[in-house]
Amino acid sequence: MDDISYTKHNAHYVQDSALTAEKLAHERNNIEDFKFLYQADVPHGDVLDSTKFKTAIDIGSGTGWFANYLVNERKYTKVYAIEPSESAVDIAKKIYPDQKKVKYINGFAEEELSKIKLTKPSLFSTLCVLTHLKNETVIPILSAVDKIAQTGSVLACSEAWGIRHIEDAWNIRSPEWWVENLPNWEFEFYNDYVLPHPTDHPRYKGFIATKL
Repeated sequence: MDDISYTKHNAHYVQDSALTAEKLAHERNNIEDFKFLYQADVPHGDVLDSTKFKTAIDIGSGTGWFANYLVNERKYTKVYAIEPSESAVDIAKKIYPDQKKVKYINGFAEEELSKIKLTKPSLFSTLCVLTHLKNETVIPILSAVDKIAQTGSVLACSEAWGIRHIEDAWNIRSPEWWVENLPNWEFEFYNDYVLPHPTDHPRYKGFIATKL
């Protein structure tokens, strides 16, 4: 992860108001209306409800909302929550002080993923994280995921795809780019959730990939 991306990311969590703001955000995220992306009838939701996954790796976990959601509501038995900001990890532990099934890992995903040992298919998730990183960071992350993922593992990405657009560390990658950089995975891109774009070109949000 480059210094500029990390500095921008970390700045959000070191403010005095960060803990209060994140608590409110977690309360908002836990209302039913927010969970439409993870219902059973959309690709993400279908994956999360799969009985074959008990372990997940959340890349760029922030203050831990999604990691704890997987444990508390989707009944995962172990979630590795990788987050580069120490301040964000500290906030996560304060919001969920009694959580034993989430292992917080303070570090960069491209370095920390290789330390995780998996013996069964697992869920890899990343929610609006890789979009903010440049290719020289994302490609090593994908390579690390590919190396530790067992056959049948799923990478669930809530990441924009479509027209490639770079603005303020904002990277939109085409389906062809993803397929080229994860050649051993089968992709399903879904296009029913369109993000606004400064031009008239659509940017779609979300895809899943299965390790072959």
